[in-house]
Amino acid sequence: MLNYAQDITTDILPAKISIIIPVYNCAEYLPRCLNSVLEQTHTDSEVICVNDGSIDDCAEILADYAEKDKRVKVITQENKGQSAARNVALQATRGDYIFFVDADDFIHPQTLEVLLTAMQKSGAEVAATTETKHYNATPINISDLQYEVHQNPLLHILQNEASGSVIWNKLYKRELIQDRPFIEGIYFEDWPWVTCLFADIEKYVTVPYALYGYNTENASTMRSSFSVRKIDNYATGIRAVTQYFAAPKRQNLWSIVRKIRIGASLRHLINAVYHNKEERVEQDKFLFATLKQLHNEKCFYYRELRFKVLIRLAKIWLRNKEK
Repeated sequence: MLNYAQDITTDILPAKISIIIPVYNCAEYLPRCLNSVLEQTHTDSEVICVNDGSIDDCAEILADYAEKDKRVKVITQENKGQSAARNVALQATRGDYIFFVDADDFIHPQTLEVLLTAMQKSGAEVAATTETKHYNATPINISDLQYEVHQNPLLHILQNEASGSVIWNKLYKRELIQDRPFIEGIYFEDWPWVTCLFADIEKYVTVPYALYGYNTENASTMRSSFSVRKIDNYATGIRAVTQYFAAPKRQNLWSIVRKIRIGASLRHLINAVYHNKEERVEQDKFLFATLKQLHNEKCFYYRELRFKVLIRLAKIWLRNKEK
């Protein structure tokens, strides 16, 4: 039998953690998610669930959990999207730290305890698990906690795209993010938010444990069909990051952000259009029009893109030229 009992020998200071869960039509997975956050070894928490216009049984499930556990707080709104739900929840938080969970995912019973311990022992402003592809339920010995401190947080997340570009594998100090809203109305909102945030923090700590259970069953944004809207959403994120790093105090960081992070976003975008099978002509044309605008706005330079990306871009152009 697995034993997740909290290690009382740690010298961690008491701290309230706000867990934010945007909820939309995920009744099949929601109980598992809620159980995982309510069964944490760190119990001083509040669970803020934003029902974003769900039309399945999510409202009933949330009401039931809120009635049984006073830590669960439910906010109901019409469907505005995941970013809007997170923004509403951010303003309602009362914890010292904030953690995000997607409603179809779940977390290791010691997730909050592990990340909080690493943060307090290291003095970091953000803590994260670097393992985001797998989940491991093995109990963790807090007395022998493994962690690594990074003095250049931005460079670290740029070089570790898988764990660095998402929001849900990290614990944040509340004062660091409570006034940093997500861009509303777009897909792929994680990476611009994280990139801009990490330009302004001084110390970051990571742990090597697989704490987050990412749901591969549910249809995700990345696996759903591509569209002109998604191309435009990528451009919105790129412009937001470009503007953020235009500030004088961040201009020295812009070159590396442009080459690595903007380059990665363009790679994902171009690859998605390249592999797309639906409405191909319309999307191809919109892609080139968007890239032209972004290049003119100096959001990127073609010479900084990977050779393979440029080859695929050429093939996209040729497949329309031949028609």
